[in-house]
Amino acid sequence: MNSMDIQKIKMDEIKTIGHYTGFVIICIALFMIIPIVVSIIYHDSINYLNSFIYSTIISLATGIILYFSFNSKNLSNLSLKGSLIFVLSVWILSALFCALPMLFSRDLSFIDAYFEGMSGITSTGFTMYSAAPVAYSIRIWRSLLQWFGGLGIIFLLLVLIPSSVNLKRLYFAEGKTEQMTPNIRHTSVIFIKVYAILTIIAISLYVLVGLDVFYAICYSFSGLGTGGFSADPNNLNYFSNPLIQIVTMIVMIMGATNFILHYHIMKGKWRNIHKNLEIRYMLYFIVFATIIVMIGLLQHNFYNQDILVTFRHALFQVISILTSTGFQTTDINNWPALSYHVLILLMFIGGSVCSTASGIKIYNIAIMIKIVWWEIQSIFLPKHLIIKRKVYHDNKLIILNDDAIKQVLTSFIVYLLLFVVSTMIVLMFCNDFQIAYSIVAGSIGNTGLGPSYINPSIPFAVKIVLIFDFLAGRIGIWPALLPLVYLINNINDKL
Repeated sequence: MNSMDIQKIKMDEIKTIGHYTGFVIICIALFMIIPIVVSIIYHDSINYLNSFIYSTIISLATGIILYFSFNSKNLSNLSLKGSLIFVLSVWILSALFCALPMLFSRDLSFIDAYFEGMSGITSTGFTMYSAAPVAYSIRIWRSLLQWFGGLGIIFLLLVLIPSSVNLKRLYFAEGKTEQMTPNIRHTSVIFIKVYAILTIIAISLYVLVGLDVFYAICYSFSGLGTGGFSADPNNLNYFSNPLIQIVTMIVMIMGATNFILHYHIMKGKWRNIHKNLEIRYMLYFIVFATIIVMIGLLQHNFYNQDILVTFRHALFQVISILTSTGFQTTDINNWPALSYHVLILLMFIGGSVCSTASGIKIYNIAIMIKIVWWEIQSIFLPKHLIIKRKVYHDNKLIILNDDAIKQVLTSFIVYLLLFVVSTMIVLMFCNDFQIAYSIVAGSIGNTGLGPSYINPSIPFAVKIVLIFDFLAGRIGIWPALLPLVYLINNINDKL
């Protein structure tokens, strides 16, 4: 792709992008009605009520202007390039409008509010608040952002916009790689229905174990969205309850499990679940990592060497980080090096494809492990023997060709390159290597868990790098790198 190709975006495509960006911003404005109602019910300070009212008015007005200014009877069919630009721009602008309430309430500065908005909508969980906000409206808003962002901004559009926009390109441009039915709109409707059912189940479970309705909703939104924002001003109080710990682990796993698998389960197709590649490897990673973490904790006399308590903390943190959620039962920064770094490695893995979790994804990691095994087999087996590269996934046996393997390996390499470059930039401002790679891993993996280094006083450049990593981790590497490709090609043309 050369720079001329990138520059040539048809005017009809720009109109389409502007039109539907306006629609997304209108949706965000309507979502702001929820914290306004919460603010009134829980008697938040008038400052917070006004901040949401102002934000709603500004977002609604901007959305309506964009929607009607770019209105066209015949909306253009977006090319792959146009789809990538649309996905990138709509996420960047959405984070901006999501940040307005934190800005107008004077809780945070502009850049910190944008950091919070992007962290929320990408379901990352890193925060500029020193503790969970006291205002109920801000608490429900942060949880709602993670619930909305966990599903994916584009899903609402896929249900409503005409097929002329090329729904499949938009669907894949936001990082979704599988579909339940041949029809993208039908697939999107099913995803939203499954998400709604899981949300109702999560809220019900929390209420059953004694959580009041407000916190049940907040933690269901954050848990299913695999975001990790805390709604409790005292942070760890609720997760000290074993029953709430168990429910939270269930909710996080539900969010990080492939929604196509949820759909099959809801349709009664249980028979071959144990064969599913992602389910098997998720279980392998949880069991293996929990054992290693426990060994590290017991060796260093954590929790008075109480095996049950150690197991609870180890299992909870392993699931929390593997699912890219980031809830905490304890401060993992005080854990021994072995336990801590196992958790850092889990940040790279993430959850299943077509889930709310981020990371490289369990499916891709499993494929890479199998690639190594297949190569080992090819060395020791007779040369004429053909190894069938097949896996059981999406309720069927899949034969992997060279292109599929190349795609997995390429994505993995680019992911690691982004991690290395981001870490090097952060190291320019932070002299602690462990802190640098931990927060970058937590940012790209959308885990939002790491050292207490994250606060409003960190350098502006570090905030920008982490914001970009949040975005790349959520929507995928390729849309996020589009501006960089554009810039490099422009420079090459001028040389």
